[in-house]
Amino acid sequence: MNRKNILLIIAVLVVAVLLLCVACFTRPTAEESQVVITVAGKEYARVPLSQPGQVTITQEDGSVNVVEITEKGAVMAYSTCGNQLCVDMGEVTVDNWEWRPNQQFIICLPNQVSVELVVSQEP
Repeated sequence: MNRKNILLIIAVLVVAVLLLCVACFTRPTAEESQVVITVAGKEYARVPLSQPGQVTITQEDGSVNVVEITEKGAVMAYSTCGNQLCVDMGEVTVDNWEWRPNQQFIICLPNQVSVELVVSQEP
């Protein structure tokens, strides 16, 4: 290996370390993150992760959805829809929202309910 190759390797390693530091310091935080629940296109509730609990959505047609909110995220705990895909979507959290298949959403199409995790980035 000559001197140019060694300098190139060092430069690549420095850039990689800098990118890793930036990624670590800009991770989402649960403190100010919130769950936004929408029913038929209209905002139904906005709950900060700092206030865990359950939100029950009962619609006029008898449809019921229960969203469980924890300090880390949200999950569709119950739904009266026939296919139960929203319940099977699992939990969306500040740790997994970037890499999960449907990202920060849980959607119940039959009941027109969506749950979105709005994450807060650290400064």
